[in-house]
Amino acid sequence: MCQRMCLIGSFVVTVILFLVKECTIVKVSACQTDCIDVKCPTHCNCMKTRADCHGRNLTYIPRIPCGIKYLYFFNNNVSTLGMKEISNLTCSFETITHISLRKCKLEQMDENVFANLTQLEILDLSGNDPKLNKNKSLQSALGKLNRAPLHTLILDRLLMQNEVQEIFKYFEGSHLTFLSMRENQIIEFDDKVLKNFTKLVHLDLHGNWINKISLSSGIETLELFNLSHNQINIFPPNFCDTETGQTRYNKLRNLDLSWNQIILSYSPNWNCLKTLETLNLSRNNIEDITRNYSFANLISLKTLILSEMKSSLRKIRKHAIESDSLQHLDLSRNGLNFEERKEVENDVFHYLPNLTLLDLSHNEIGSSFAQTTIRLSRLETLIMRQVSLRELPDNFFEHFQNLKHLDLSINKIVQFSINAFRNLTNLKFLNMSENDISNFPAPPFPPATLKSLDTFDFADNSFQCECEIIKLQKWINDVLSDPGKQNMLSRYPDGYRCLKPESMYHVPLKNAEPNNCNNSYTQLLISGICSAIICLAFTVVLVVAFIYRWEIKFLLHKMRQKRCNGYNPLTDTFEYSSYLVYAEKDSAWVIHDLLKELKEDKYNIYIRDRYSVPGVARCDEIVDNIYKSKTVIIVLSKNFMACQWCNYQMNVAQARAIKLGPRFLIPVILEGICFKNMTMSVQHLFRTSKPIEWAQRSTKNRLFWSELKTALDAEINQEFEETGYQSFDIGQVSRD
Repeated sequence: MCQRMCLIGSFVVTVILFLVKECTIVKVSACQTDCIDVKCPTHCNCMKTRADCHGRNLTYIPRIPCGIKYLYFFNNNVSTLGMKEISNLTCSFETITHISLRKCKLEQMDENVFANLTQLEILDLSGNDPKLNKNKSLQSALGKLNRAPLHTLILDRLLMQNEVQEIFKYFEGSHLTFLSMRENQIIEFDDKVLKNFTKLVHLDLHGNWINKISLSSGIETLELFNLSHNQINIFPPNFCDTETGQTRYNKLRNLDLSWNQIILSYSPNWNCLKTLETLNLSRNNIEDITRNYSFANLISLKTLILSEMKSSLRKIRKHAIESDSLQHLDLSRNGLNFEERKEVENDVFHYLPNLTLLDLSHNEIGSSFAQTTIRLSRLETLIMRQVSLRELPDNFFEHFQNLKHLDLSINKIVQFSINAFRNLTNLKFLNMSENDISNFPAPPFPPATLKSLDTFDFADNSFQCECEIIKLQKWINDVLSDPGKQNMLSRYPDGYRCLKPESMYHVPLKNAEPNNCNNSYTQLLISGICSAIICLAFTVVLVVAFIYRWEIKFLLHKMRQKRCNGYNPLTDTFEYSSYLVYAEKDSAWVIHDLLKELKEDKYNIYIRDRYSVPGVARCDEIVDNIYKSKTVIIVLSKNFMACQWCNYQMNVAQARAIKLGPRFLIPVILEGICFKNMTMSVQHLFRTSKPIEWAQRSTKNRLFWSELKTALDAEINQEFEETGYQSFDIGQVSRD
């Protein structure tokens, strides 16, 4: 019994405490009592804490029920906003955090119109009548928002000029983090007008007429600064103190200077921006980026946009965009020529070790592009849309093992091999649409690349739907039958249609049925067999010709010799058949091989060591006997190159050859000579006279003796005057 009474008592106490708590929470104010019957206006759509009354051409603000936080009232027709008009928001004064009065044709507002909106966080007044900022009612009204936690203020398209300082005359902006004044007519901007905005993070001045800018005061909390679509020509605006080199923009991460009139690509005025991560300089008038290390001092820079300067940009040097921190580089739409005109130096990408994204769209890229990007091993995204690419060599992507996104669309690629993508084992996205490829290889990539690929787009190519297309159709069906690859082919089947033959024009690729393909395969098989037989026979002929090459050369030489007159005896003009020039160390070969062979045919050969006369000067003896000889045999060897007397005799003989012609000199190669060791005289000898080469094989020697004797028997022209000798390829001499 006692336990039951305790339980009942505990229950009663719990109920009483609950009721007390509820009464405390649901304490009803007089305002809520007056608004309890207010319903959503017929011209608005209300849903929980939102009231949407936009685009109804309303001339007043209807009465809004309690609890509304977001009021969307844009695109209406309220020219004056006074206390009477704003009174219909009484029920939500304490709850409204977001008001959009954009494009309401506002011309005038009461200075106290926002005074009761103590919870307002976001206010959009953009696109209203310019009179709103001319009559100073805007500055008074904004001044009453100092008590509200306003963090976002949008004042776009109000045709403000230089009234910025006046507008914020009474507004402290102590909570403001986002301020937008886009598409006004501001000509001069001085950041000191925002000196009280101690929490400002994002400042947007896009689309004004700014041509004069002062940043001396600084906004220490600012992270995003948009100055695009202005008329700035001083580059860049001076962010750094001229004396200390420091900046008050210590947190600036994103700077947009695109669509201005900037000409120079470098200035020390930004070297102090150590936190800058994104810099957009697109659509300016920059003519060249040639100064070394233009961006190197921006040590946190990750994204650099230098696009859409086709009419001005003409040169980028290799060190100009060097950066250890840069990850994303956009050079698209510049019309730069990477191949013929060399407007971009070959090594320009060699100094970007951490680059992961590169956009080169709408430039002129050649097949040598692979060499310019050889060091971009960390690249993950490569965009080359419309770069006039005509071929994909097998080594084009060999350095891009980490590539995940590749766009090659809208080019002129006609064909490629499966090996072009063999190193792209991490590729996720590939776009090859709108090229001129008629016959895709099937499969188009190695298995490792196909395994990693999630999206492949090759629509709108010049598909030739003949027998070869059957292989591609089979590959497509195999891919789509894989549960993990069912959505891999982008725009399939609608974007894949036949271009040729005319009978199948615009037929979907999946429905193409080429005719006579069985006969084609039979013909292909027969052609293959015939080709194999021809290749085999040709190979056999080449092998036999190589094995018996010296015998064949000797036979041809004998056939040519039969058409000649045979041996020509010496005339009275010459005393010797030939004068022999050789090195002392080669005398064994001269005596035992050369002289032995020539004596059998009764050739009278002058040998200096045998016929020299004591007491006669050696130089005179050499000259006299060369002039008494019909020809001069020069035995070329490594020993010959080291002998000065040999070179002297050769020079005298070459001087004599000017009179008697090139047949006067008979160079004999005894052994291979290193080209770099040849004197200019020897090189000239090879260019003017065809040498005869000695070898140990008997078949080769037969040819050697035959050619030597033919040269000795040849008639020479004693009235010859040098007008140029026959050319001989000195590449035949050993270059070891």
